[in-house]
Amino acid sequence: MIASLTAAAQNTPRLAADAFYKFDRSHSQIFNRQNIDSRKQYFSAELYRLFLNEIKREAVYLKKNPGDKPYFGDGLPFQPVREKCEDGPNGRYRSLAIKQEFQKASRAVVTATFAYPSPCRQNEPVVYTIGMIRTGGKWVIDDINYGEDTTLKQRLQRKEY
Repeated sequence: MIASLTAAAQNTPRLAADAFYKFDRSHSQIFNRQNIDSRKQYFSAELYRLFLNEIKREAVYLKKNPGDKPYFGDGLPFQPVREKCEDGPNGRYRSLAIKQEFQKASRAVVTATFAYPSPCRQNEPVVYTIGMIRTGGKWVIDDINYGEDTTLKQRLQRKEY
């Protein structure tokens, strides 16, 4: 039953991204093998392989530099750091909106916009552009562009730790 619900939730790129972020936002953000494996169904084979390689690289780095913060020391790279906008005693966190931008054959692009509600609007929204591919009958995440000069895959393939 759960497998059929997951498959139904991945019939479009937007629905697949929605399902991923629903899972991601409700689970641990620590960068480790267990948390990567728990998200494996949402990743392309190449992205998953790159994450496993990064975990190995991190272990080697931390062995040589035990007091240093690892590259993904702030957590998994799928959403901005959870920061509160202080607009009163409770504060507010960013909401998430997913929008499908493009789809052609087995490739698609969706955007994930993380924005504070009013009156925190003075803080600019953070927008991630997510490249998705259709594989095995479902849409999965293949790469993320953070609106900067590199993508997630490029960061995972960097030469130096």
